[in-house]
Amino acid sequence: MRKEKSNIWTWGRILFFSLVLLGVGYGLLVTEAKAPVMEDEKSASPVKEAAEGSVQLSRESEILQTMGFSRCGHSVTRRITAPGNLAGADFASVQQYYDLWQIEQFEERQVMMKREIPLFCPMHRVLTVNEAGQVVLTHNQYGDGMAVLKVYDRFFSEFDASRQDALVLGMGFDSREEAEAWLASH
Repeated sequence: MRKEKSNIWTWGRILFFSLVLLGVGYGLLVTEAKAPVMEDEKSASPVKEAAEGSVQLSRESEILQTMGFSRCGHSVTRRITAPGNLAGADFASVQQYYDLWQIEQFEERQVMMKREIPLFCPMHRVLTVNEAGQVVLTHNQYGDGMAVLKVYDRFFSEFDASRQDALVLGMGFDSREEAEAWLASH
C-alpha cells in the first residue's frame, strides 16, 4: 500500500509540473501575440502629411541637403534657398524636382533631404586613374563629382594587381602631400 501511495504521489507531481509548464508555455504564446495596431490620425509622419498635399513651400523656404559619402563615411550638409519656381510647390513636385534625393522632412519653410554618394567627401584628395591609364589626383569639388587637380607621369600598368584595384576605386588621403608620398613609395 505504501508503494502505491508513493507511485500516485510521484505521478501527481509529474502531472502537476507538466500542467504548470504547459500553462507557462501557453502564457508565453499569448503574450507574444501582437494585436493589429490601428494607425492614429495624430501619429502620421510630417513627410506623409506633406506627401498628401497639405503642405506647400513658401517663397522664403530653405533646403538642407545632407550628402553622405560612402567611401569615407563623412557627410556634408549645405543650406540653399529654394529655387523661386518651387514657391507654392507640394511634396510631389519637390520630390520630382530633386529626384536623386530622399526627402526626410517637408515643411512650409524648410525641406530636409539626404543623398548617399559613392565618392570621397571634399575633405580628401583621391588618387585614381584616368581613361588614358595615368594616375591622377582628384578632389570632390562638386559634391557629386571629382575634379582633376594633377596628372602624374605614372601609369596604371606600373602597379601590382591589388594596387591597381585600389586605384580604380580611388584611394583617399587627407592631403595632397600624403597622396604624393604614397605614390613616390610605390
